[in-house]
Amino acid sequence: MPFVKLLPLLTACALPFGTATAVDWNELNDGDLSDDGNAPTFITFTEGINLIEGTMGSLGGVGPLDADVWTFTIAAGYYLTGITLASYSAPTGPHDSFMAIDDATTVNMSDPSLHLSNGLWNDSPGSTLMEILDAGPVYGGTGFDGYLGPGDYTFWVQEGSEEIQYGINFEVTAVPEPGSSLLLALAGLLLLRRKR
Repeated sequence: MPFVKLLPLLTACALPFGTATAVDWNELNDGDLSDDGNAPTFITFTEGINLIEGTMGSLGGVGPLDADVWTFTIAAGYYLTGITLASYSAPTGPHDSFMAIDDATTVNMSDPSLHLSNGLWNDSPGSTLMEILDAGPVYGGTGFDGYLGPGDYTFWVQEGSEEIQYGINFEVTAVPEPGSSLLLALAGLLLLRRKR
């Protein structure tokens, strides 16, 4: 079989598979997320959409505040390419909730300047929380630019008043192997040459 006829098959094998829901952590089913920055809940993220659903704040604005803190790892060959708000439910008007991300297995909950990034988010489902964090940090911190690569990260959400129910999508995407990119480039060159 000539190489040109094998090209579509080889190209298809080099492309990543479709994005699917990988993880769905729901506090009602899977247990309360930690409220301790030194001992976050560890959640295994995999390729695709990783949905975290929880409740933070305090019922009626009284009593102890419930923060949610979790740690996840982005494996070698993958990037965290998106953090979006899937749902946000509050009893009354608009709110601004706090979020922070750190590139460690813990997060300092008393000094925001030690975070990778932090900022405020509100009740607009579909909001790109990754862009807010990328544009930050609002309260001091290291900051980052673009996607987050392999490593350990800890995410912290906090509401200072009412009880808020939320859902946050974390999208993990595979990075094409260098050989895959080379194969795609070669395929394009061969197709251009064949057209001449």
